[in-house]
Amino acid sequence: MATSLFSTPGRDAVTKLGEQTFTYLDGSGTLQVTDSALKQLAKEQIVLQAVPPATAVMGGTGKKTVVGIQTKPEYGTGTVDLLSTTTGRPLKGSGRARGGAVLTNSKARMEIAGIRGSVPDGKIYAFLKVNDQWLGEVPLYSTDPSKVQLAIEPGVPSQPVKMTASDIPVTPTQEGVDAFTKAFGIALFTPKDIVFTASANGLVWPLPYLPSVA
Repeated sequence: MATSLFSTPGRDAVTKLGEQTFTYLDGSGTLQVTDSALKQLAKEQIVLQAVPPATAVMGGTGKKTVVGIQTKPEYGTGTVDLLSTTTGRPLKGSGRARGGAVLTNSKARMEIAGIRGSVPDGKIYAFLKVNDQWLGEVPLYSTDPSKVQLAIEPGVPSQPVKMTASDIPVTPTQEGVDAFTKAFGIALFTPKDIVFTASANGLVWPLPYLPSVA
């Protein structure tokens, strides 16, 4: 796979190292609430809403229930290991999505916006607003980057590359659990519970590798 991504002699070093850095051009990402998490939220009549420009993902009976959000990234850059597996594995990077999501019922409103992912720590940060009070950027969720596999479809030379990832389990951090519990007055989840699955697809641009000069 690595050799099909790079065709110019100046990038042979990238193939040998097995790593390539990409920058985001266009695409979308989705966070979908798991069935078990939806059942827990329904017990407390907590519903999910999208914060524009994110849009709602509909599901359930008659597709009348918001079960997730779809976002457009604001930015994203990351380095991928192209040789360790049959697909790429993220090594480092970061990205932020536009918009966000709201969890709300008659007791409270919890908004997360400007969702930002970070590798290799696997933390997912967001600006947190509970009712009318902004509480700053908080590490609310986490993933395991070592289990993320990126499908990379090489393009023609001097053209973007298509990259996809799917079914990435997302769990709350202890900070996320505490924030939810404080907002709604009940602990529905633990840091071991998978509350979302994440997916993403889009066009990325391979950044040129500049070898160091001795």
